[in-house]
Amino acid sequence: MKKLKIAFCWFWPRASEIFDNWRDGLRAALEVISKKHEITWFFDCKLPENYNDFDFCLFWGDSNLEPLSKLPAGKCRYGLCLSTNPTNIDNLRKLDVIFCESQIVLREVKNTGLRGILAFGTDIDFYKPDLTVKKDIEYFYPATFSPWKRQSEIAYLGNKLLCVGTVQPDGQQELVKCQETGVRIEEGYFPAEKIRDYYRRAQNVIIPAIHGSERTVLEALACDILPDVTNPENAKTNSYIREYQLSNAKSPRHFILKNYSHRVYAHALLKGIENVS
Repeated sequence: MKKLKIAFCWFWPRASEIFDNWRDGLRAALEVISKKHEITWFFDCKLPENYNDFDFCLFWGDSNLEPLSKLPAGKCRYGLCLSTNPTNIDNLRKLDVIFCESQIVLREVKNTGLRGILAFGTDIDFYKPDLTVKKDIEYFYPATFSPWKRQSEIAYLGNKLLCVGTVQPDGQQELVKCQETGVRIEEGYFPAEKIRDYYRRAQNVIIPAIHGSERTVLEALACDILPDVTNPENAKTNSYIREYQLSNAKSPRHFILKNYSHRVYAHALLKGIENVS
């Protein structure tokens, strides 16, 4: 197959600001794809001047992403790494393929008659255990402080718990509750290496979020930790736990290597990109 020109658009104002600290499965998958095809990265709110300079344009975000409402017709094909459930179906109909981060979202997309592909994973070369590291953190939860991440629900763990993340404008109550109970807190946006090393030191990863934290689940599993998802209503996050439990995999990491590595992720993305370009 010919070498394709691919535009990757992370249409978010802070994208370039945090790029150096961004180390997840999507970035690693794109790096794999870049060995076969040519990728141009567009950050913040920048977009290609002419989409037809590219064979394929891949967006990352939700179905209300602003550029999706005004995509021009032409030779360029379009795809979206869908970060949430599909809500704006009109926008999604303008795309050639929708990459879904869970089986739950994939079913919702297919129920609309749109083309969906399961595509998700984590960087297994980066997130991996280190058996020489002492497991001196009893509970670890990496997440921004906000009501939907619900740090207050696990604040009772006190100094057994380490919470790391930024504080959202609506997250002060979550932060205060943790401070009151003596939770160990590190506030800010940190290099991925620091978070990875906390996973390696953690005995348990605990996730009380109302929704989201799917990446946290995969990162923990890749570090050979089966996380405790305490909210049964968090369907997408719980779906990975159930899938692992039904898989007969030898270990959490073995499950990730087979099903959700960044190489598996790259293969799924290429399946959608190459088949429509």
